[in-house]
Amino acid sequence: MTLRGRLALFLLLAVGGALLAQGVLSYAAFKGLIERDMDRSLFLYLEALTEGHRPPRGEFAYRLLADHEERSPGFPDLPPLPPGRYWREGWRVMVFPVPGGTLTLARYEPGAASALGRFRLALLGSGALLALLAALLAYRLAGSALRPLARLTEVARQVAEAQDLARRVEVRGGGELKALAESFNHMMDRLQAFWERERRFTRDAAHELRTPLAAALAQLEAAEAGYLPKEEALSEAKAELLRLKRLVEALLLLAREGRVERVDLDLARLAEEEARRFGAAYEGPESLPYRGDPLLLAQALRNLLQNAFLHGEGRGVRVRAGVEGGWAFLEVADQGPGLPQGAWEEVGRPFFRASSQPGEGLGLSVAKKVAEAHGGRLSLQPNAPTGLRARLELPLKGGEAHPAFPPFP
Repeated sequence: MTLRGRLALFLLLAVGGALLAQGVLSYAAFKGLIERDMDRSLFLYLEALTEGHRPPRGEFAYRLLADHEERSPGFPDLPPLPPGRYWREGWRVMVFPVPGGTLTLARYEPGAASALGRFRLALLGSGALLALLAALLAYRLAGSALRPLARLTEVARQVAEAQDLARRVEVRGGGELKALAESFNHMMDRLQAFWERERRFTRDAAHELRTPLAAALAQLEAAEAGYLPKEEALSEAKAELLRLKRLVEALLLLAREGRVERVDLDLARLAEEEARRFGAAYEGPESLPYRGDPLLLAQALRNLLQNAFLHGEGRGVRVRAGVEGGWAFLEVADQGPGLPQGAWEEVGRPFFRASSQPGEGLGLSVAKKVAEAHGGRLSLQPNAPTGLRARLELPLKGGEAHPAFPPFP
């Protein structure tokens, strides 16, 4: 069943239930009013019997069942009944207990019983008609109310069939459906941007992977043809294959999609060891406990150091670690030429190179991915007087990103 049909059915049941409840209450009130009037007249008839007065207007009768049976003319053919109040074939009957038996009073009023029947039928008929009209009105109104949802469904179907992520839903009206259309368009914007990034990344990755393979193959073919000494060809091929190995490792790391294996580690010790390995100065505490992935964090810091020695020309490279505002950080600073003016927006994108220095263009991309996998970020700032400061900012609690990152000093 469609959503439109379900809404109409729901309204039909809701209105029908409300009308049924109202009908039951109205019928009970009307029936009670008639019964009280009939019972009052029977009490007047009983008073007239006991005091010898003239009975009220109407067709009344009585029956006394005790040691013997006594009945008035016209009393209906009724079986003995226990004390209580009854309707019997147009008769309103009241039975009272008396010593040795019962006293039955009856009043014949077929109009009251038929009035109750007609009122009951009127309630049922009008209730059913109103519920049906409400359902038809709801079905009609639901079509107009759900038209934005139908447009959204059509656009989603077209996107699935044509694989065209540029399609959008026209935003109209207000309320939840407008918010849904805006959310859908926002989702499509992000999907389109993601798809374009993935396509560009795949194109660049294919080119970067082919380059070292083609170079290594060319060296080996040149050695086979006798144009190059075998030792030189093997050395060049090995260098290209090592570059290919670094490319594949970086691509595999980028493809991990935020999966980290968290263990207890010491960030200060990790930073000091990497600084010693590269011959850089270390500044920071002797110990900085953290829970994260030591292999990924070491790789990210190693990439920052390689970037500083390659593009920063190794001048004034130093490593810092510490805590600021509930965030741990690992920082690599150099006093090289820094980033060109037009490179700040593109830096961190896979395969982007800010200079003509050799490299794969994946170092900062990997470092950024590692920081985000730990709930942090990679921050890049100019160093004074020259150079670059690259900082991994990592949350100390929960491993989840916070909207307000600590200020960069």
